[in-house]
Amino acid sequence: MEIHDVFGIKPYGEVGLKITEAAIKGVSAFLEAVCKPGAEELGYMIKDQVRRWRLNNILRMLEKAKGKLSFDGQELKICANARVGLSIMEESSEVDDDELQDLWAGLFVSSCTPDGRDDSNMNFVDLLRRMSSVEARILDYACNNCKKVIYPNRLILADEFCISFEELSKISGTDDIYRLDSELDHMRSLELLMSGDTLVPGGGFQAGDEELIANITPSSLALSLFYKTHAIGISPVEFWGEKLVHSNEKENVIIQ
Repeated sequence: MEIHDVFGIKPYGEVGLKITEAAIKGVSAFLEAVCKPGAEELGYMIKDQVRRWRLNNILRMLEKAKGKLSFDGQELKICANARVGLSIMEESSEVDDDELQDLWAGLFVSSCTPDGRDDSNMNFVDLLRRMSSVEARILDYACNNCKKVIYPNRLILADEFCISFEELSKISGTDDIYRLDSELDHMRSLELLMSGDTLVPGGGFQAGDEELIANITPSSLALSLFYKTHAIGISPVEFWGEKLVHSNEKENVIIQ
């Protein structure tokens, strides 16, 4: 496969070129199987406009997606909606954070269906593209550790979940209080965090709170985003499994 130096490969020498060629070959069959328009788009990117950094980000995301499906060249009987698949490739091309790349790869995989017509993940593409790496870490921690309650109508909601500034600093990777405050506010504006009760409002810290307690209760939208970026071919009830608490039991059960 001929690759022109539109990505700035020359400064990296022949080794960099070979690595890029190998990465392209590694995902091309996978992409051809699950999203043929995406394979065509990747070809255009190689020949024309995309810089090496963006191309490598796409390749990394697709490698992660391929691994989640355990693709080894065999025929796949699922494919991604072209609009969703191309959007994920475009947005993930501008992300080099490993945790965000994992989320993009998971969303790509969950976009693959037997008929390839499901475009419901477009809503999550828009959400994910607006999230920072710090917000992704907070989302991951909140969704993994909050108590999840299932109601008789089968809807799943999170119980209120609050943590200290010290704990939030550890999981987010930053102890910048101003950044954390704005990140939480932004997550609430995206409706990924619940508003909270009158004592501990959701999103951001309170000026009068000397203990700096943060309410990071994930909304149902946040739980859905987490599910869409982590689950493969199973229902939300199956995905959350034993972590679910029935609504009539939640007062007596604490999820560790």
